[in-house]
Amino acid sequence: MAKLIYLSPSNHGKGANKCKKSDCYEDKHTRPIAEVCARHLKNNGFDVIIAKTSQNMAARCSESNAKKAALHVPIHTNASSTESARYLMFMFYKDSDTYRKIFDKVAPSVEAVYPGKLKAKFAKRADLYEINRPIAKSMYCELGFHTNKKDCDEFIHNPEMVGKALAKGICNYFGVSFKDGDKTEPDKPDKPSKPDKKYSKGAAVKLSAKPLYATSTNKVPSTHVTGTYYLWDGEVIKGRMRITNLKSRVGVNGQVTGWIDKKDI
Repeated sequence: MAKLIYLSPSNHGKGANKCKKSDCYEDKHTRPIAEVCARHLKNNGFDVIIAKTSQNMAARCSESNAKKAALHVPIHTNASSTESARYLMFMFYKDSDTYRKIFDKVAPSVEAVYPGKLKAKFAKRADLYEINRPIAKSMYCELGFHTNKKDCDEFIHNPEMVGKALAKGICNYFGVSFKDGDKTEPDKPDKPSKPDKKYSKGAAVKLSAKPLYATSTNKVPSTHVTGTYYLWDGEVIKGRMRITNLKSRVGVNGQVTGWIDKKDI
């Protein structure tokens, strides 16, 4: 029987805990991270439940307990009145070998994609409801700061990168060799048309609430994006193009923010 991972993205309410990115808030950017994480975990043989937005913390913990989750994972981003504050933090019921093992297995994979490669912090927070109520071991994630511009621009709003890294860490904890299911069938570029600078590699594209997909074939978007992005390679695959959020990330492996429909450019 496959192990069940219960993912609980933040549920503070629409518009609460606004971040540095325009028209975004904590619940809006943590759910795509959970969705990407779930996809990768499922590709590696886990069962996954993502808590519904309609569920409060009590309902989420009850569901996690009833379904006998092997790991309960709240997913949040942090905030500070000091805009320069930034770090990753994983919180647990107590400081013990058991919880340190979870931290030691999961944190490195997320640290590896965190800008600046800052070391993650371990914290004991037995007072938090989603730490002391689940029967399963709980790993409460604070994935960067939505009050820090660098975290918002280069980390939090890249759900494919963050969710995948979190899934890798969870696989590592359970002794599962991570397999990237998205690479089983390589994408092939669509038949090229006449050159158009509008769609060339590195071209800036301004988007307004456009759907962002995790792959070229996903039917359901991970989130919607607004702002200026850049075409990662200029290739059109199944009617979609890869984008990245910084000019310096164009063409750099592992720095794809996601896929958008060509018609939305």
